[in-house]
Amino acid sequence: MPVHRGNIGEVIMSAWERARRARIEPGDRKTPNRQRSGNWVESLARRFKEHYEGDPYRVFWSANRKNRKQFGRNEMLFDIAVCSVFTTKSRQRTARDLEFIAQCHWQIESEFNRTNTREIVIDMSKLVMGAAEDKLFVAAHRRRGQRDILEQFAPIAACCGGRLYFCFVSHPADWADNARPPMLFEWIAGGWSEIALPQAV
Repeated sequence: MPVHRGNIGEVIMSAWERARRARIEPGDRKTPNRQRSGNWVESLARRFKEHYEGDPYRVFWSANRKNRKQFGRNEMLFDIAVCSVFTTKSRQRTARDLEFIAQCHWQIESEFNRTNTREIVIDMSKLVMGAAEDKLFVAAHRRRGQRDILEQFAPIAACCGGRLYFCFVSHPADWADNARPPMLFEWIAGGWSEIALPQAV
């Protein structure tokens, strides 16, 4: 079943719980915070993939190599993109038909920078450029000023086509001790409306 307003909260909460339980490799070149950030994107992408399994869907994210043979890349413009594909004939007689993206259902960007909102502005602008039916932006919780962040991004949200969701998730540095549950908002009729999320398991 596709991801929609009625189940996006469950998808986010289950991805959040999985990401927090994911192992941190002590010898990894990436810092623990970068590993946690990667675990979050991986967990969220896999939850979407569970809802969009098989033809005609493809889910793109940096760690998914299944699309590389046909599209030459893992990630397609966004941290996570859920698309439908069709095929067109190849001009080479012996080659297989070529897949192309016919529709984008979800575009997802995640940016945990807490000190400079410029990075969030840039990444959220990508969602304005896209044509997906549904879009999700994930940012780090703030100790204060969360409403100010939503107000700051209201002009960008107003330019964004499709249904737009904004989710606050604890910064990876806080996962061990000060993790707060996610909060989810939807842009409706020129303002942010909070969506109640299911309780963490």
